Amino acid sequence: MNLKPTVFTCFAVIFALSSFTAIPLKAQPLSLTKDEMIQYSPLWQGERFPDGRPKVPDDIIKRMKYVTITEAWELVRRGSAGGAGGIRGGAAGAGMRGGMAGGGLGGGTYENQYVGTMKPMHTDVTICGRAMTAHFMPMRPDINRAISQQGQKDGRSSGQYTWGIDMLQQGDVYVANVCEAILDASHVGDNLGTSILHHSGNGAIIWGTLRDLEGNKKLEGFNVFVRDFRPQSNANNMMMGLNCPLQLGYVTVMPGDVVLAKEMGIVFIPPHLAESVVIESERTRIRDTFAHIGVMEGRFTAQQADGGFTPQMNQEFNKWLQDNIDNMGKFFDDPNAAPSKEFIQNYIGERQ
Repeated sequence: MNLKPTVFTCFAVIFALSSFTAIPLKAQPLSLTKDEMIQYSPLWQGERFPDGRPKVPDDIIKRMKYVTITEAWELVRRGSAGGAGGIRGGAAGAGMRGGMAGGGLGGGTYENQYVGTMKPMHTDVTICGRAMTAHFMPMRPDINRAISQQGQKDGRSSGQYTWGIDMLQQGDVYVANVCEAILDASHVGDNLGTSILHHSGNGAIIWGTLRDLEGNKKLEGFNVFVRDFRPQSNANNMMMGLNCPLQLGYVTVMPGDVVLAKEMGIVFIPPHLAESVVIESERTRIRDTFAHIGVMEGRFTAQQADGGFTPQMNQEFNKWLQDNIDNMGKFFDDPNAAPSKEFIQNYIGERQ
């Protein structure tokens, strides 16, 4: 029998070894590499962070804060530009244009992007930003030892519970699944709450529990949505993934999703739909403002205000937009909720 290796078998062995050695060691088995991050967010065609996470522009994040949960959910659920009538239908003018991926093609409908069962620390503080995810599982000593050893090689701190927080950047929202919240102990106290706010300037969504409620409430502008509040600290878990897919309730959260959390609940918006959601919300916002004024003055019926604009009402609306293009903020409790002059100009052009 000839045991002399052929050229083909030599190349096969070399290829197999090179493929094996090319696989990066990760302290967290479920973390996505940069290439995997790009692979699993294929509809996003905009800027990305160095680790591959989609980076929805700051301007879109700023404007998203004024989108209602109802609007965000309805538009994300469709997974598309909505249609000619906007959110409510009727003769409102052109519907949403596409997201960053172009054409508003969301790859199907997004039915599972809303969580309404979590408790907010504050009901009047909006959380809005890009998701940075962390996934914990109940402690298993052999796996935990390997994770800690690799974390030490990577230069991480000894406490796994801080690894995700250490990675936060300004504008991020820390989103963590902590053992499905089955452990009767808390992931974040006021020390980690302070760190989250310092690193991100934002809040957190924790499928788990929070302690030190009084201390966290003192952090101005900081908010957290949790399953519940508990006084005991939690050390009986291990970090299984950073920047990885998470399940929160019946929602799949991806790193880079835009998180919008208000009193009514939380919507996780795929990045390629974020711009479209903001645009349609702003159209609806100024259209509803005009309709509410007409109802209060007794000029419009409820049916007309809710999407049945007559040709005359559309003409009045166009004139109202033009007359108030420089001072739209006066119609809102928060003037920052008013769309920009440039946006209104474009909207007028679309309607003509």
